[in-house]
Parts: sequence; C-alpha cells; structure tokens
Amino acid sequence: MHKGLRALLASTAALVSGPAFAWLAAELAACYEMFSTGMNSRAELGDDLGFGMLLFMVVPPIALAGAVLAWWFVWSRTGRTKTTFANEDANA
Repeated sequence: MHKGLRALLASTAALVSGPAFAWLAAELAACYEMFSTGMNSRAELGDDLGFGMLLFMVVPPIALAGAVLAWWFVWSRTGRTKTTFANEDANA
C-alpha cells in the first residue's frame, strides 16, 4: 500500500477516534468523581470545581494518547502484505 494512502487512513482514524476517546475519558472521570465524592447525580457535579480541573487535566492527554494509539494501529496494520504460497505445505 502506498505511504500516502496509509497516512491518509491513519490520520482519518486518529481524527475520528480523538473525540471518542475524549468522551470515554470524560465519562470515566465523571464516574470516578461521583464515586469518590458520594454524589448521586451528574447535576450535583456542576458545582464541583475539582471536577472541572479533573476534566481539564485528564481528558486532553487521554484523548491525545488514544488518537496516537489509533494512528499507530492503523499505520502498522495497513503496511503488511499477505504472503501466499502456491503449495499449502510449503512450510513443512
């Protein structure tokens, strides 16, 4: 596969997966904050300044790391070529 196409596919995967990882990280942070503070609803988190700082400090690095991981995964998987043998017992 040409490197230009590989780069396009990997970059598209990274751009698409970035918001998905950000959403997942925000949900995990909300669940963690609700569990650690004993709050019963997400509405109670609106007055919590620590939750905002947690989101600011946790979500961007996780979203960036997830996007880089998706980019690397697509880049590494699209570079492989299939090796086929004419005879099935060529390895024997």
